[in-house]
Amino acid sequence: MGLGEDAVSFLELFVHVKELGETVLNNQRSLEGNQQQVNQLMHHHQKQLTDRVDDLQVGVSANVSLVADYSKQILNLQTICANHDKIRQELDRFRPNSTHSLKVDLSSSESKDDTKKATIKSCKSTNSKSSGIFNLLLENDSQRFDGSVNFYRGWSDYRDGFGVIGEEFWLGLEAIHQITKRGTYELMVELEDFSGNYKYARYTEFQLEGEAEKYALKKLGSYSGTADDSLAYHKGMKFSTFDSDNDPHSSNCAKQYKGAWWYQACHYSNLNGEHLNQKSSATINWQKSTSWAEAGLKYTRMMIREK
Repeated sequence: MGLGEDAVSFLELFVHVKELGETVLNNQRSLEGNQQQVNQLMHHHQKQLTDRVDDLQVGVSANVSLVADYSKQILNLQTICANHDKIRQELDRFRPNSTHSLKVDLSSSESKDDTKKATIKSCKSTNSKSSGIFNLLLENDSQRFDGSVNFYRGWSDYRDGFGVIGEEFWLGLEAIHQITKRGTYELMVELEDFSGNYKYARYTEFQLEGEAEKYALKKLGSYSGTADDSLAYHKGMKFSTFDSDNDPHSSNCAKQYKGAWWYQACHYSNLNGEHLNQKSSATINWQKSTSWAEAGLKYTRMMIREK
């Protein structure tokens, strides 16, 4: 009986050891599975990290390229600004010293240096194929934008011109007459109100008579544009100022409307009126434009060019 009990105990121990071995084996398999999962997770996260780093490197490269492009653009703009400053300095050489009167020399001139001193009346008048500085005969009749120059002036000022070219000015009736009698010219009128609304009126012909005819508006071609036609009403009319009343109206239109113009009885346009942001026929206005009517305008420019 003692041997039998020992055999049973041995068998029980054997079974227990076997169970422990299976448990160890299962635990080992579980550890291997967990290790595999850990390896997979590490590989996944490593790939994500690598991809993210690659994306960042691409982004950095793109940003470096953009910075380089912007640097080139800034350098180009600085060069352009420097050139503009040089051009402005050259233009300032031709600017009148006085704001009281503006004289325009319309006589022909000869020069030893054609690319720098010869006066031409338009860009198409020169045969030069290279860049350079040319004296251009100005064909901008007038410009107003800030009210810094008084336009309520007498006959002699409007005949001879006043203001500073490039700022507020009136070129002069005699100068406009001398220019427009030389060929066929068209007129462009630019207008802008105090809210920034822009309109324009274009006429296929424009010519003034001489002083003996009081600089009458001799020719005014057909209209096109966005501002409506507020100038045709004045065609054929003589120019009037407060001290030279040449309009057919019983009163002095220039005095009544604080300006100078080719008044009839009296006007649908008054570009030399008062520079005021208010509704009044005495202001700068272009009355045929329904949205503006008698509203004062902020900016006007009259330009002519040869056809």
